[in-house]
Parts: sequence; C-alpha cells; structure tokens
Amino acid sequence: MSKTILRLIGLVAILCLSLFAAPQKLIITAIPDDSATNMKEFFGLIASHIQKETGIPTEYVHVENYAATVTALATGKAHLAWFGAVTTAQAYMMMGDDLEVVAARDIDKEFVSYFIANSELNIPPVKDLKELALLAKDKNWNFTFGSKSSTSSHLMPRSFFAEQSGQRPEQVFRNVAYSGSHDVVVQKVANNEFHIGALGQPPYDRTSDDIKSKAPIIYTTPKFTNYCFATKKNIGADTIAKIKTALLNLHTSDEGAKALGYLKSKGFVDAHISEWMGYVELLKSGVDIGK
Repeated sequence: MSKTILRLIGLVAILCLSLFAAPQKLIITAIPDDSATNMKEFFGLIASHIQKETGIPTEYVHVENYAATVTALATGKAHLAWFGAVTTAQAYMMMGDDLEVVAARDIDKEFVSYFIANSELNIPPVKDLKELALLAKDKNWNFTFGSKSSTSSHLMPRSFFAEQSGQRPEQVFRNVAYSGSHDVVVQKVANNEFHIGALGQPPYDRTSDDIKSKAPIIYTTPKFTNYCFATKKNIGADTIAKIKTALLNLHTSDEGAKALGYLKSKGFVDAHISEWMGYVELLKSGVDIGK
C-alpha cells in the first residue's frame, strides 16, 4: 500500500474522530415552558448531576422560545435538549437520523393535558370536549393555549377538541390566544383574563393550591407521548451512553431528586425516537402548530 493511500486513510480517520468527538463542555437547554427562574434552578440541578456522573463539565443555558431550543441542538450550540413531542419531531425533521432520543420521564409515555376554567364560571367537570363546546355556546367566553409549538398546551388539546366536538376552538370561543407557557396559562385563567385554558399536567400539578382553586380542572385528555431528552449523535456513542446512564440514575442523587420533584416524575426511563415518529408524520401532514 502506498504512502499516499496510508496518509489518506489517516486523514479520514482523523476526520471521523473530529465529527464524533466528545465536547469539552456539555451544554443543556430546554423548551421554555415554565418561568426562567424555575427552569434555571431545576435544570441547573440536572446539569450538576450529569457533570458529577459523567465527569464532563455541564451547564444549563436558557433560551427564550421553543424554536431556539431546536436550533441550538441542530447547530451544536447545545448538546442535550429537553423537548416536547412537537419539538422532538421538528428536530428530527431538521436533523434526521443524526437525532437520538436519550431518555424520557416515566410519565412521558402516558402524558395528559388539562382543560381548566376560571372558578367564577362554576363549570363542573365535563365528560368530553363536545360537552364543553355546548356549554360555551353563545357564552362569549375566551380561551388560551400556551405556545403554538407546545404539544401539551396546544397541539394535543386542539386535536382532542376538534376530534370530540367536531369544531375548532375558534368556532366556539370568542377569542383564542396563545399565552406562551404553561405557567402563564394557569395564571391568566385564575386571574380571569381568560375563561378557559389548556396546559400540561406537571406545570398545573406544581401550581399552588390557591391558584388551583381559582382555575380548577374541568377535563383531562386521553394519554399521549410527550417530553424527552435528545442529543445529536456527533457527540459520540460513549458520551451519549454516559449521559443516558446519568439520566436513568437521576433519582439516586439529592440534586436529581429535587429536579424530579419539579418535573413531577419518579425517574427517567429508556426511550427511542420511534416513539415520536407519529408526530413527525403529523407535522408532515401540514397541521398548523405555528412558529
């Protein structure tokens, strides 16, 4: 074999190593579905746990919108991202098989959303969303989702509403708005800025009893798959394996236990991108989830 060919083989090997190299510092980010203060605190605890478990310096970096989370992972500005199902699908559509789902919470395989109502309306729990649509008829009520890119505070509640009532929310309520995040949805319904709202289970569950009393649950949706931690394969299989082990062991550290309390979960479980491919097909179908 000639020296030229050997040099070429060596260059290819070096290139491959550079394409799949462990980062000097792991950057974690997450879709901003709660206040920045809460997310910096509790995802900071997850970052600290991962650093101790893997030996790799790890930092949580907050972003201001859902799209920025997808872009950060795709461009290498972040190495591990906390996505909802919609943003997982968007990331897959951008990165293809370079995207790898690392782990999900136990509750993410059987997630639910809540429809809530301002307590002054005195709406009892409804058996389905057709009943809610009938109650709302000619009432001049308004409605809020969270972010347009949210799975549990927009896409799935909207889908269930249309499926069960045969109508779009815009055909039933005087005004349909997007408040941006789950915590804002429940606050605005409790404050009577909106009559009805939809949000995911964990953000509502960690809300104070006082707020819950002003914005009680009137309907719980059927179950669906939602959040996960995802990464890009170019950080290397060994690094991904270390991160996965750290996440699956999150419940074993004091920091991890506090973070799991915030996430309303007993622990993380193994997960695979195939469990989110239905959302990829849904987005490809042209469903409007906004920007």
